Amino acid sequence: MSVYRTSRQQQRSRFLKSILDRRSASVYGLVLLTVLGVIGYAQVLPNLLVVPIITAVVVYEFQKRLDQGVPLLQLTALIAVLQWLLGPVLAYNNDYQYGKYQMYVDEARYFEYALPATTLYVVVMLAIGASIRQKELLGQLDRSNFVKIGFFLNFIALIASIAATRFGGGVQFALFLVSQARYVGAIYFLFSRHPLRLLLAAGSMAFLLIGALSVGMFHDLLLWMAVIFCYWFAQRKWVLQTKIISLLATGFLLFGIQVIKQDYRSQVARGERPSIVEMMVSYLSPSGRAWEDGAMANAIIRLNQGWIISAVLDHVPAEEPFADGATIREAVESALLPRLLAPNKKEAGGRENFMKFTGIEINRETSMGISPLGEAYANYGVFGGILLMMAFGAFFALLFKLSLRFVARRPAFFFWLPMLFYQSIKAETEFVVVLNQLSKGAVIAFALYYFTHLNFPVRFKQVVLRNVPTRRRNSPASSAAGSPAGFPAG
Repeated sequence: MSVYRTSRQQQRSRFLKSILDRRSASVYGLVLLTVLGVIGYAQVLPNLLVVPIITAVVVYEFQKRLDQGVPLLQLTALIAVLQWLLGPVLAYNNDYQYGKYQMYVDEARYFEYALPATTLYVVVMLAIGASIRQKELLGQLDRSNFVKIGFFLNFIALIASIAATRFGGGVQFALFLVSQARYVGAIYFLFSRHPLRLLLAAGSMAFLLIGALSVGMFHDLLLWMAVIFCYWFAQRKWVLQTKIISLLATGFLLFGIQVIKQDYRSQVARGERPSIVEMMVSYLSPSGRAWEDGAMANAIIRLNQGWIISAVLDHVPAEEPFADGATIREAVESALLPRLLAPNKKEAGGRENFMKFTGIEINRETSMGISPLGEAYANYGVFGGILLMMAFGAFFALLFKLSLRFVARRPAFFFWLPMLFYQSIKAETEFVVVLNQLSKGAVIAFALYYFTHLNFPVRFKQVVLRNVPTRRRNSPASSAAGSPAGFPAG
């Protein structure tokens, strides 16, 4: 019996090593990013030169793993670089008028903090993190129940969405997390091999699409579509040209949505029913409005999270003292303690911190976050902020690696990872939002995963047990031979 268990452990270890890639980025890329971060702190080269190089390195690392498996760490790094570095450098180096969305400190002061903090956050995250070979991982699964699981998760999500309107506070947030199961259902549909799998997956996204079109808020739609697209894209290996074309097309699409967004919202507010496709075709034509100064400025505003961070740099500590870790402690308390034990714990949302640390007033209906980068500075200043961003990158990477180790044993849980890390991917959310999603999202995801697979088990296609000692037919060990290499079903 002990020999059999040892063999199972060895085979599990070999399987894990075969599908887990412990390198999330090349050594050369990490070294180059580190050097550029140091150069950014010293401000010895033009930021208009340094930032595009950093962006190119992160895009390169992202595309390398785009057809390997969902590159959540690389996607997080890319979004951070685009919104904290590329958007700001574009804002500093043109004559467009941005109004209150201006950069509040001079370029050198912003980038001597933002460049090293962002690049070292990315370097630590990619150096510690891991990725997984999706095709090998999922190739062993029997997908006969995937369609049933997709419908089941959509049903659960629909009930949660309806129930959420009747509650508030923590219960409403928990139900909101449950409602995200429809996007996991979309992934199950996508991998089901059903003739209508694409249509079924699109149906799972229908509520999000309708909601985005009805109010002109596209952020969540685009992020979930990007994640699900990564799952789909990694079903096979692609040549470099295909990946480049895909990235360029995605960038062009995002640019088109950004330039029409303001006009689209205005038309919706007037009760009109604009066509987003017609508007994009009109705006993006050679003589379209997308190429006018106002539209270009609006696109940069939408990309640039740095204007908020610069407002924090301007306001703290001149008008508001450093928080010295207060918001971090509040975020941890909010994530780990129930409201019964911490009745005054901080609510997620961002409005309070935004006004406190930027000095900019916003109305009650508006919620803006100062981002992890802004919050790190608001607590500890330049050096402390850089160290906190490095620690945050390490925490995110280790948690993701731990999740992948669990996925190697329960492969179908691979579809549930976005429910844990959805808020971590964003560049504008504060620590309290990220930690709330990680802690409560993990509880919801694990509970739904086990409940789903208890009713609709995902089994392995065949029994593959090698180098295992011969056992008698009725021996106790024979009952464990229900999955390949001794692994439990997904």
